[in-house]
Amino acid sequence: MCKTAVVTGGSHNIGQGIAIVLAEHGYDVAITYKSSEEGASETRKAVEALGRKCYVYQAALEIPEMPQQVLDRAHKDLGHIDLMVCNAANPGGRSSILNITPEVIDTLYQTNLRNYMLCAGAAARYMVADKVAGNIIFITSTRAEMAYVDDYLYGGLKAAVKRATESIALDLSAYNIRVNCVAPGAIWPNTPRLAPRLNSPFVKESIPLHRVGNARDIGEAVAYVASDAASYITGTTLRVDGGLILPGMTEGIEKVSWVSDEWRKEIYDDAMRMVNEKRTEFEA
Repeated sequence: MCKTAVVTGGSHNIGQGIAIVLAEHGYDVAITYKSSEEGASETRKAVEALGRKCYVYQAALEIPEMPQQVLDRAHKDLGHIDLMVCNAANPGGRSSILNITPEVIDTLYQTNLRNYMLCAGAAARYMVADKVAGNIIFITSTRAEMAYVDDYLYGGLKAAVKRATESIALDLSAYNIRVNCVAPGAIWPNTPRLAPRLNSPFVKESIPLHRVGNARDIGEAVAYVASDAASYITGTTLRVDGGLILPGMTEGIEKVSWVSDEWRKEIYDDAMRMVNEKRTEFEA
């Protein structure tokens, strides 16, 4: 029986790399995308060129009922689910706690934590019902382990996923379902805005293995963690970052923000704007 996988956010970068590598390892795959129909089509063509099936679903996974709907469709199309890869996320904009709003918290919570838990739960129910000794893999980040000044929310949510994985692994061990995280570091994006910055000599020199990672590095890590070769591994996190966070340096994409007068002034001005707006409301 063919191995099957569901990969959320499979239209670009890490998710696309995971889907293609899994196809190379013999998986039929189902992927989701939110807005990049062109990227999803590229993934499907690459998977099908390898002789594997690829089902594509447009899905906004922050909608509460959407994860279950996606897994229902995937189970019907694939026949069973061996591997659930929760990858789709929203990195959000980095900012200070001085500028936090309820809308920002809700958006990042819905896309970076709730979406993962609901996808995992829906996939696990099918695995248990079908008696599949499956795998659930969450794509987290080294930012779950290393603190950055303007990363309290995204990094904090990734840390929450990492911690939740440990409990879920215990929960599902009774059904021989393994649950793990793969944590990328600096990964070469297919986003033109970020590519020049990650290609800078400073970034490459700052990473112990002297290069930025790529989507294929993460795909191979996922394929290994889901394989029989890793059958005694559950509840853990595989860091794939070239040693990035070992020395404790910053990511190196931008200058150090907590000593930057320009960054502090921008944050201060925005925070004071928010304060003055509230004062105006109270005085009205």
